[in-house]
Amino acid sequence: MNKKTRQDVVDFIESRFEWARERFTDVLRAELDTAIDLAGLVGAIDLPEQRHYKERLNRFIESDHQQWLIANRRAS
Repeated sequence: MNKKTRQDVVDFIESRFEWARERFTDVLRAELDTAIDLAGLVGAIDLPEQRHYKERLNRFIESDHQQWLIANRRAS
């Protein structure tokens, strides 16, 4: 895979993380999860990079869950 294609893949993943900062949704979570897996499968990112992105995604999921808990505790 050439350097430009590899960078395009990384930019795509990073752009989805930028969207996630503004509004994290289940659809965006699934898109990120799929993009990370596909990037790893085709060799656009190596295993340590894939692990890094998965850990980053998991932190977004945990943060979103915590915000949901806080919002729903106030509502009850």
